[in-house]
Amino acid sequence: MTSHELGEATKKAEFDRLMTAATVFRRRGDYGQATQTIKQALQIFPDDIAAREFAADMIYAHGNLEKAAEHYKSILEAEPGRASAEEKYAKAILELSEGERQRGLMKLMVENPGKFRPIQPKNAGIAVLLTLAPGLGHIYCGQYVKGIAIFGVWLLACVLFMFSLDPGAGVAQRVTTASVISACVAGSIQIYALLSAAQAAEKTKSGKDKDPSEPQ
Repeated sequence: MTSHELGEATKKAEFDRLMTAATVFRRRGDYGQATQTIKQALQIFPDDIAAREFAADMIYAHGNLEKAAEHYKSILEAEPGRASAEEKYAKAILELSEGERQRGLMKLMVENPGKFRPIQPKNAGIAVLLTLAPGLGHIYCGQYVKGIAIFGVWLLACVLFMFSLDPGAGVAQRVTTASVISACVAGSIQIYALLSAAQAAEKTKSGKDKDPSEPQ
């Protein structure tokens, strides 16, 4: 064996020793020592893919997702199709995206604190009782726009019913086709509002009324 071959063999043995030691430190949860050890291994073979991926894992473990993603990307450029690096790269990118979303939400909450409030559980019985005037049950459950819209349409149907009656006929003959249609519309709205308000109240109890990340 030549001196060059002997030197390479020595370097390889030291590299393997450092890789093994780094793995042991990582299993023990000593990421600081594992990071230092893998850096020493990379000084011997800086292009070794396994060592580079190990180093990227340590960066990820320390919470530097952006830098870890960059390292995983460079590994994939050097060795396309490396499954372990692909999976870790995708995971880092997803966590970065979620982090951006959470930061955006926190910023919105800080800038607009009045738009975010917890959903208070509502009583379904009260919601149904209030729906004697359709829409009020929805307003009680926090669905203001929907409640006002239902009340407006119901009120319009009632007004049309009154105006469509024939004032010159007897009591039995005052009902007209238009008044029947208006009464049916008002009745349908009443039934829908009763069922919908009760459902809206139940959803507030289960926390499913709306996404907590959406401003109310």
